[in-house]
Amino acid sequence: MAIKIHGRQLSPLVRVAMLAMSEMNVESEIIEDDMRSPEYLAKVNPFGKHPAVEFDDFILYESRAILRYVATNYGGLHLLGSTPKEKAMVDQWVEVQGCYFEPPVRSLVTELYFFPKFLERVPDVAVVEENLSKFEKLLNIYDAQLAKTKYLAGDFYSMADLAHIPMLHRFVVSSGKESLVTSRKHVNAWYETITSRPAWKKIVEQYPDV
Repeated sequence: MAIKIHGRQLSPLVRVAMLAMSEMNVESEIIEDDMRSPEYLAKVNPFGKHPAVEFDDFILYESRAILRYVATNYGGLHLLGSTPKEKAMVDQWVEVQGCYFEPPVRSLVTELYFFPKFLERVPDVAVVEENLSKFEKLLNIYDAQLAKTKYLAGDFYSMADLAHIPMLHRFVVSSGKESLVTSRKHVNAWYETITSRPAWKKIVEQYPDV
């Protein structure tokens, strides 16, 4: 039986859950329900957010928790690191992704892609400029790290890299500001590597509306 992922596949956070399943070759299906409905709030996620994943015996929400559970339960322990040091580095970069990467990139994707495409709304220039500045500084830190290691946590692909893929890909293909990524040698090499993985390519091919 396919595992149910609640959320719209267009959402980068929902795609984190989709990608976790794809990496582990776990069959899943998308349930595009209304996260504001009383039924969803009562039975799926009381915080009214996507994604939420319905496993055989319980429902789990928050994309990073989902990612950790799938990696642990379906043969992806290598994504979490093999030694205490590796595990700590993975956790560190997962925290960086959540605290420093996601907020500005989410704002940029929203302003430069979602608002114009779906709401016919002009981007807020002040919001865009503020978050572009934050993202540029962040990418300089990433570039310095990736000059030393192939992936964020070391020379191994981990959930820290996986967690970045959907949002970063959305930014690169949809924002018109992709030069922020492509102009940085080490960040661009990392981006090309992680988005070339078969598990991600499978999702893009199945849902090409990016």
